[in-house]
Amino acid sequence: MGRPHKERRVEQLPPVTHYKPAGIPLRTLEEVTLTIEEMEAIRLADIEQLDQAAAATRMEVSRPTFHRIVNAAHQKIAAALWGGHALRIDGGTFRIDHHCQSGLRYFVCKTCGHEWTLPRGNGQRCHDLLCPACQASTVVRKEE
Repeated sequence: MGRPHKERRVEQLPPVTHYKPAGIPLRTLEEVTLTIEEMEAIRLADIEQLDQAAAATRMEVSRPTFHRIVNAAHQKIAAALWGGHALRIDGGTFRIDHHCQSGLRYFVCKTCGHEWTLPRGNGQRCHDLLCPACQASTVVRKEE
């Protein structure tokens, strides 16, 4: 028996839980289930167009794990489209991180006190940033 999956961070729940071919009642269709974290991986990779390293960081998983999640999601979506099946988004091992929903990270310079924001997932780490006001490297994350 393997160990349980670690919870993956999800920033928002998908707005729709079912997709199906037009004109066919859902009750007559075979369903393919996409987990919430697979849908989040699709959102990060295909909608926000983040590279796998940045998307993995946002979901708090390793890059290889993100790769496996997004590949599984792509395979399920392709199988559902090709086979004319319904897609159901449900289940998985995840937690919703409400702090990430703004899409912004907040920073403050310890030298001059300047405060600013940057979007999440842009590949910049806090310790690599310089203050835009005084160019000091004493930048820290500010609590949101």
